[in-house]
Amino acid sequence: MIFKSAKYPLATINKLLDVFGDNQAIGSDIGCSLSKTVTASSIRDKAFDRKLSLSVNAFHGHAHNRKCQLQYHPMYLRGFGLEDLETCEHIFASLNAAACLIHHASHFHYGQFLDLHFDQWDMDKYLELSHFIFNNYKQVVTLIDDFTKELNAYRLSFPDQAMDFETWVTEELTYLESVASEPARDALAVDYVEALEKLNTYQ
Repeated sequence: MIFKSAKYPLATINKLLDVFGDNQAIGSDIGCSLSKTVTASSIRDKAFDRKLSLSVNAFHGHAHNRKCQLQYHPMYLRGFGLEDLETCEHIFASLNAAACLIHHASHFHYGQFLDLHFDQWDMDKYLELSHFIFNNYKQVVTLIDDFTKELNAYRLSFPDQAMDFETWVTEELTYLESVASEPARDALAVDYVEALEKLNTYQ
């Protein structure tokens, strides 16, 4: 069943697929459940054909359980790089400075100030765009260089271990799925102990 409120993200995703085409990645606070909603919706085939990837935003993702993180957190997914998918949070944070200036303003001046704020926001971000991309590039190069050295040192310290790091996420997910339900033997043992406790109580 798809709830009525799901029509809004589904309509948004459908439009994004039409406008931007294949191989998109979309982040959402509830990207895990949204993925299931898309799978159960009328745009399922379209999303699959366009190779749509849904994930949880980096900040919110840490509040999700481990299985969810392994499947939907951008830290474990290819193609996201340094992107945290928290653009909305950055925008909301920028509004904190404006809030103290407009919380007693009239409706007109409230809207006027927000319009001025976002005009300036757009100008600042546009001017800083090349600087932002360049800094991200430098950061990535540094991270790759530093982590490659650390991984090589780790391999030298543990030469007998298999260092196929990329499979570790899959292996962890497989393990968590295998222990998702309590083994029948353990459940039986617990039931047995509980039955003994009840027997002892009523004797």
